[in-house]
Amino acid sequence: MNPTPRIDLRPLLRRCLLLTGLVLMTPACGGDFDTFLERQRPPTELIELSASEPVVTRRLRVVAAVKPGTRTKVSWPYLSVKVSRTWANSEASGAEDIYPWLRVRLVNESEGDLRAEDVVAFGEQGWVRDAGLANSPGREDKADQFDVTYRVEFERQGPPSNGLIKLTWESYASVSSSGDRDEVEFTVTEL
Repeated sequence: MNPTPRIDLRPLLRRCLLLTGLVLMTPACGGDFDTFLERQRPPTELIELSASEPVVTRRLRVVAAVKPGTRTKVSWPYLSVKVSRTWANSEASGAEDIYPWLRVRLVNESEGDLRAEDVVAFGEQGWVRDAGLANSPGREDKADQFDVTYRVEFERQGPPSNGLIKLTWESYASVSSSGDRDEVEFTVTEL
């Protein structure tokens, strides 16, 4: 009778266990910024801009701070603003319409830097595409805290243009973290 050769699986098992352990430990090594925290402000406010009152400003403060006692860092603070807008002639006169332009700007208040700008001219239809502005590409710095105040400026053409521009806006903010979500305080506040 010929005995069946025995294969020693112990070296193969050791290699598989070692590889599995390395795969499981890789996420625990840290250094990756793979946790994203997000805040969205829905469009709750209707802003009306007339030729006599052509400018409205809103301010948003974005704060991301790690909780004390953690080794977490934050990076890539990001803010975007989406604006929907329409125009209607409010005057019933037979005078020729003078279609207004509208400019929306996103400004970093502390540095005075213009982060994004969108300008459109209205036409007979009275509506234009939505504007999307963002402070991208963001900052790659790793920090314990980011605290930035942005100004969102809405400005329309004054006289001789006529009519009323109505707009709504919403904001979306996010930040990247090297730790868990509960290790970071993240707020977006309208001032």
